[in-house]
Amino acid sequence: MPISDHVQKAASRIGPDYFALPVCGMFNPIKRERVYCYELYHQLRCLPLNTTVTAEPDKRGNPSFATGRAPNPDMVFHTPGNDSNNAAVIEVECSPTLRHLRKDFGTLKIMKEHGYRELILLLFGISAVPWRRIESAARSAQLDLSAVVVLSHPSAGQEAVVACPPKT
Repeated sequence: MPISDHVQKAASRIGPDYFALPVCGMFNPIKRERVYCYELYHQLRCLPLNTTVTAEPDKRGNPSFATGRAPNPDMVFHTPGNDSNNAAVIEVECSPTLRHLRKDFGTLKIMKEHGYRELILLLFGISAVPWRRIESAARSAQLDLSAVVVLSHPSAGQEAVVACPPKT
């Protein structure tokens, strides 16, 4: 089963307070990527995975990333301590500006170069997938968009679904 299937299932279990954080003194809750990611991590850990999921594994100081940029992906699925089972990497985004997407696709590209097999971009709280920006960010990172599973999770209580680019 692809990791993205597990991510879809775990995302469907994220409640409204983790999807959009209530803030004292504010009428409307706000989306916070880190709050969402921590709950997604928890929900993933509740599933029977055949791999280890690690949240925000900072690659600075990792000898495998000694040359070039050392990314800080939102989550990785791997066997810690070796590169034999680099299963998947996730970048989560709730503010898909071109700048943010370029950083996300740059991270996905680097992780792919380090053997991660499944590349996932998870958009949450977004009503429409910004395909033009996604395509531009993928081109900028020199990453084939077909290598990335784009998941859309528009609101709490719904399942995240695989989003497909529009036919041109």
